[in-house]
Amino acid sequence: MGAGRPVEVAIVGGGIIGCAAAAFAAEAGARVTLYERAEIGAGASGRNMGAVQHPFDPILAPLYEETVQIYRELSQRDDEFSFPGEPAGLLMVTPDPTLLEPDGEEPPLGLRSDLLAPRQVQSLEPSLADDLWATRLETGFPIPPHAATAAMARRAREAGAQLELGAAAVPAVVNGRAVGVVLEGLRPRAADLVLIAAGPWSPYLLDPSGRWQPIVATWGATAQLELASPPRHVVEELRVESVNQPVSDAATARPLSAEKTPSIFTLAAAGSVVTIGSTFLAFEPDPRAMAPLLVERGKRFLPGLRDARIVATRACARPQSLDGRPLVGEVAGMQGLFLAAGHGPWGISSGPASARLVVDAMLGGDASVIPDGLNVRRFDTPTVREVHV
Repeated sequence: MGAGRPVEVAIVGGGIIGCAAAAFAAEAGARVTLYERAEIGAGASGRNMGAVQHPFDPILAPLYEETVQIYRELSQRDDEFSFPGEPAGLLMVTPDPTLLEPDGEEPPLGLRSDLLAPRQVQSLEPSLADDLWATRLETGFPIPPHAATAAMARRAREAGAQLELGAAAVPAVVNGRAVGVVLEGLRPRAADLVLIAAGPWSPYLLDPSGRWQPIVATWGATAQLELASPPRHVVEELRVESVNQPVSDAATARPLSAEKTPSIFTLAAAGSVVTIGSTFLAFEPDPRAMAPLLVERGKRFLPGLRDARIVATRACARPQSLDGRPLVGEVAGMQGLFLAAGHGPWGISSGPASARLVVDAMLGGDASVIPDGLNVRRFDTPTVREVHV
């Protein structure tokens, strides 16, 4: 990095983390180019459930809290992005009251937790089935699935970042140092610092052999609905978060027919955008086949779904790390090569704060800003292939 010129930063991945990192780095004075092989928010960052909510993890909670503040600030500066002033509330529902029996666990940090009998549930949400018990948590900010990522991309462009779409890039490494990226067709682009933020594909960009896999894909199928009078709360079948765990044999898991594919009821409404889900799978489901089943199964919880109309279907690969927490920071033994990926279902809820952490580490040169529980170096070091510019 020469004196008197801006630091050149290359970012691979146009999801919420890549776009937020591009915005923060450009605002800090770096010359930023983001490379995305498809389009902004093409993966989980644009195909999520459409709710920012607490990640139920004390290590991730500060990231969630900072991300909420980032979105509030963003909504003040971007007329196209709206963020709720208060959480809608998260109702975790079940027809089985035994699942609500205390198990010794405290509610997530900083969250009020209320146990509700069916009559109380009906009072809050009359459209839900009349035999449901629930836990209500004071979290859940509904936003359209693609909205936050699109807003961060706009902020990055306004700060001067260049976003190159349709550009598949891999890191270029020479003698243990990142020197830029190489695009398809062996087109080199020099950079002082490189950030990989490509979701579940990030491990393969670092180690194409496939031997380094601290992040695996868990596939979700969702559908967008036209639904009159949807619930105000974010509604989830009880303990949905416990399902999103890595599958030890994910690489060999065989696809199932839609009818045999398990799913768990989730629903979030951000204005007229109503999203129903979801699946947590080691294989890519057919969203067009799954969508009618998600609606049919959801009628057990929300009878009014009988009048819903499916207007769009989506599938996305969530980047799930082996311990449920993202990998953030500089890759060991690779100067200037950084990673920020592995947020699982919490990318929209914690990704912008992770992006700010990694940008601070990149531009400030201080690795201590990355908490140990998030640092990429808690896993084995990947064998990064050297690709010369």
